[in-house]
Amino acid sequence: MTTHSPFTALALSLAAATTLALTGPAVAAEPDDHFIIHDAEQPREQLAGTIREFAENEEDWIFLAKFDLAGGDITALKVCYLPLGPDIVDAGLHVGAMMPCGHVALYEENGNTKLSMLHPKFMTTLQPHPSLERAVERAEPAFEALLDHALNQRP
Repeated sequence: MTTHSPFTALALSLAAATTLALTGPAVAAEPDDHFIIHDAEQPREQLAGTIREFAENEEDWIFLAKFDLAGGDITALKVCYLPLGPDIVDAGLHVGAMMPCGHVALYEENGNTKLSMLHPKFMTTLQPHPSLERAVERAEPAFEALLDHALNQRP
């Protein structure tokens, strides 16, 4: 039997715990108020198409991307509401990394289509600034209109 000093035993215990934590099953965190989550009646592809069509046909919107994540379990969309740009940049050029965009995830859960989107207020959590507060105030009704349009389409 090998004996170890108390320090070595502690180091081995910590290494084992760290390995278990890094390789064990991930536990999903519950969403907080930084996420807007809705059930949808449409299948993912139809809902993605409706969101894309809205962004491409509305003057103040652009559609940037659609791609699959998690082996195709999530359809990710990126749509931007351009009038927010000046308020975002006013908070500092580094804040431009947030862009005036909505990050949308479409997925199935228990056989139902779900839509998850970052709430625009995530910007003020990451970077408190008065111009970002204005951006959130302007973004909320714009993104609500997008979601109302998309979610009220029938399959």
